This record gives sequence, structure tokens and C-alpha cells, in this order.
Amino acid sequence: MKQYLYLAQSGDAWIVRQEPNEDSLTCLQTLVGGLIECVSPSKVPCDVWVNEESLFQPGFGINLVASYITGRQLVGPVVLASSRVDGATISVSQHLVNKLKREGLIIEETVLTAREIQDRYKDVYFPNETNPTAWRTGLPRS
Repeated sequence: MKQYLYLAQSGDAWIVRQEPNEDSLTCLQTLVGGLIECVSPSKVPCDVWVNEESLFQPGFGINLVASYITGRQLVGPVVLASSRVDGATISVSQHLVNKLKREGLIIEETVLTAREIQDRYKDVYFPNETNPTAWRTGLPRS
């Protein structure tokens, strides 16, 4: 079962496990809230997945944690993964996760699915009638 490192723009970090019947594309699109784009980081050896239209999303802001880790200015939710030589997406390396923890990244203990992440952050990234300004705080509602 594949696992990715999800970095919310609020600074939260979660390990996300891909559901057994879910493909990588669907999982990554759910996590970033739309079409995906892989950007090259300058500081870490991994694949960095972002929303292809993140600069145009009204609920997205600069993701300071992801930007610091990768050495690139990134907007909205970010997913770190690894890939095989043939380009297939695989789990984020445990070595990278351990390195980031040693450097001070606090990763939540609970492992979630992409749907659980989407439910947790939907009001943060996508303002709606019940919470039109949630994205401005960058914090999920409990």
C-alpha cells in the first residue's frame, strides 16, 4: 500500500495511505484538490505534487512549510512521493520522512486516507456558504 507525505498550507503534515482499490492519479488529485502537476524540488530528492491551477484557486495561499522543505515557492496543499526509474509513483521514502522529522517537521501520528484529508480540509481550501472565509485562517475546522 502506497503512502505519501501530505503538507497542508496550514503547516500540518500527515502520512496518507492510498486505498487498495484507488489508483495513484485519483489519490493525488484528491489530495491537492484538482489536476496534478509534478514540480522539481531543489532541496529534497522526491516528487512534489501540487494542484496544476493552484495559483488561480481562491482558497490557496503560499505553503510555507512545503516551500521551505523543497526550496521552491509552492501554493496550496502539497504531496511528497517517490518514483521508480520508469516514472511510476511510489511511496514517499521513509528515509526522507525520518530526515524531515529530525529537522523539526511534526508529522501527525494518525495515518489518513485521501478522502479523510479531503473531508478535514475541504472548508479550508474551498470556501463555501457555511464558512466563506475559512481559507484565510489556514486552519481546519474541528
